[in-house]
Amino acid sequence: MVKGVPVQGDIIKINLNPKQGHEQQGYRPYVCLSNKIISDIANIAVFAPISNTMRNYPLYIMLHGTKTTGSVLLDQLVTIDYNARNFEFIESVPTSVINELLAKVILVFQPNKKQAEQKRST
Repeated sequence: MVKGVPVQGDIIKINLNPKQGHEQQGYRPYVCLSNKIISDIANIAVFAPISNTMRNYPLYIMLHGTKTTGSVLLDQLVTIDYNARNFEFIESVPTSVINELLAKVILVFQPNKKQAEQKRST
């Protein structure tokens, strides 16, 4: 296991158990999505799990250009205190992949259209 600072685009393997419900469980790969400034200030980073379960879902993005296989699950983001856990660095994704992930993960944080319309009308 490695201690260090994962940076945006790094794939690490880490065990985040215990989890509950539909959360990804066990020792699995995660890709770091957050900017290094978060790690520098707070010693945490935002990650998305990688799964080999194949589903046709707009927030599941297939990896390419990596040894790691599967899809990045952008709807299951987690914030990890990587100093509190052991993790293993696996590889870094190509720039094109991190750019695609960052372009799509923003959808998770967009206002719901109906809610925004309702707030404007009140």
